Amino acid sequence: MNNLIELKNIKKIFQVGGGFMGTGSKDLTAVNNLSFAIEEGQTYGLVGESGCGKTTTAKMILMLEEPTEGSIIFNEKDLFQTSKTDQAYKQEYKSSVQAVFQDPWASLNPRMRVKDIIGEPLEINSNMTKKQIKTRVDELLVEVGLQAYQSNLYPHEFSGGQRQRLGVARALSLNPKLIVLDEPVSALDVSIRAQIMNLLVDLQKEYNLSYLLIAHHLATVRYMCDKMGVMYLGNLMEEADATELFDNPQHNYTKALMSAALPSHPDIVRDEIILEGDVPSPINPPPGCVFQPRCLNKEKCNCSKTPPEIASVSAKHKVADCKCCRS
Repeated sequence: MNNLIELKNIKKIFQVGGGFMGTGSKDLTAVNNLSFAIEEGQTYGLVGESGCGKTTTAKMILMLEEPTEGSIIFNEKDLFQTSKTDQAYKQEYKSSVQAVFQDPWASLNPRMRVKDIIGEPLEINSNMTKKQIKTRVDELLVEVGLQAYQSNLYPHEFSGGQRQRLGVARALSLNPKLIVLDEPVSALDVSIRAQIMNLLVDLQKEYNLSYLLIAHHLATVRYMCDKMGVMYLGNLMEEADATELFDNPQHNYTKALMSAALPSHPDIVRDEIILEGDVPSPINPPPGCVFQPRCLNKEKCNCSKTPPEIASVSAKHKVADCKCCRS
């Protein structure tokens, strides 16, 4: 299967604090040497604690932030190097990559009717007539489980789940290849979450879409993802096929993350792993392995000086090669 988009050694550093003209500012490393690829028609999940760099990674893919170092490869070209000189490539990319955000209320303009919210990308990026746009909007509404007549309504006239369907319809309007799903169901009632997830899965099969799913809820990730990566303090700790990662986690941080999730059945009993201390500051991260200060087996090896490299456990499983963190 071909890679749709590939991130190679991406790093994002923000300047924080300081006085006039940035004097005295400090570096905050939000993402550090991150590499992964999203295949055509597949879902890649990014999981980890708040502040680990998931959303910053998504912003770079959406061209809302530019990497400090590294490359994002799309159609065999480096996105941020090529787009500066090739406007056609940049426009193609922006049409091919869309997003569905966490809060369906905040992401929809309350002063615009649904037909204008969904139709606006078509007006800007296509040569379609108003009649063709209206027809396409009606088709998209039906596609996401709503009714064509609802195109004349405003966002406040819909429920939370319906508003998220509107967000999905808007993302589909330009026939994208990749949709970034940033916590797409976390703001919804539990009874509605499964409906939206099933809708996304069905649309993926119909249009051969690729998804980047950012989520805290591991059950959502397990249901939707083909492959997933685990991030901690801007670093990739482990990556594998979703089934393999849930069944056979290798890194101690992944194990702790899994143990904190609610079991799928109340009769399931498992050991709870409680990590020591707090997540270090990204402004002053620990040298070497960033997880070492919190690892339960940190005394077993000296990983506090040299950052561990990502090593292959199997053909479809990679993990930060730190002995104490893989015990």
